[in-house]
Amino acid sequence: MQGTAVNWTREQSQVIESRGKNLLVSAAAGSGKTAVLVERIIRMVTEGENPPGIDELLVMTFTNAAAAEMRERIASAIEQKLKEHPENEHLQMQATLVHHAQITTIDSFCLNVIREHFNQLDLDPSFRIGDEGELLLMRADVMEELLEAFYASGDSRFERFVETFAQGKTDAGIEDYIRQVYDFSQSNPYPEQWIEACRNELADEESGRWMDFLMEDLKRQVMELKDQMEEARDICLEDEFLCAYEPAFSEDVHMLKGLAEAEAFPAFHERLFAAGFGRLATVRSRRQIRRKRLM
Repeated sequence: MQGTAVNWTREQSQVIESRGKNLLVSAAAGSGKTAVLVERIIRMVTEGENPPGIDELLVMTFTNAAAAEMRERIASAIEQKLKEHPENEHLQMQATLVHHAQITTIDSFCLNVIREHFNQLDLDPSFRIGDEGELLLMRADVMEELLEAFYASGDSRFERFVETFAQGKTDAGIEDYIRQVYDFSQSNPYPEQWIEACRNELADEESGRWMDFLMEDLKRQVMELKDQMEEARDICLEDEFLCAYEPAFSEDVHMLKGLAEAEAFPAFHERLFAAGFGRLATVRSRRQIRRKRLM
């Protein structure tokens, strides 16, 4: 029984049939990337006068599940080809070799390379990959040593960093920020260069796209809070008892207007540092007033 023919699109056919060059394929999820790759591999190992063996190819994915699915699809496609041409010795060999082919995850492939060439890397051949629990403990130890070293150094920049991001009297907040920046940097091909580029971009504290974005976002939040304060003030004006709160809300509205009018971050920071919300007056309840009148 022959498989159902697939009508590939022009772009898919180009990927499947292209040879002797590097390809970068970008497509949305569910668009058939895996099917195209499987068809490309099958044609590479079955077409031509001297096609390569499946064991001569390196196929890498991001997850073990994806690698297993890829191997299963390739094995199934080879079996289908073998049913169509049972006498083909090359296909018979591919059906055997597919179970030993290098269809694996990126990290598994790298691990195999290191194990095979440990002598050239000056590594103990008995090394192993640490589990997640061990890695968490090691990161916590490194973080503790890092913070202790900076506290001991008396670096003024580090002190400002702690004052800005620490939560209460613990280092939990700054530890989280450091980990987040580190983890995000590792998603870049050159983490150290990315961090250096960020440092250069942030060198000028009063200009740059990031500062424009920050000021726009700050003013938007200030205006939203001002609108809420004005609404609260208007509610107070409509009630004979809550009207005692009106001066405090009016004071807050005036303060927020001043923040929104700041043109640059230094002026905004100065006004914000000096800002304070008005104190609400003490208002007796209707029941307390009624009791006082009866007395």
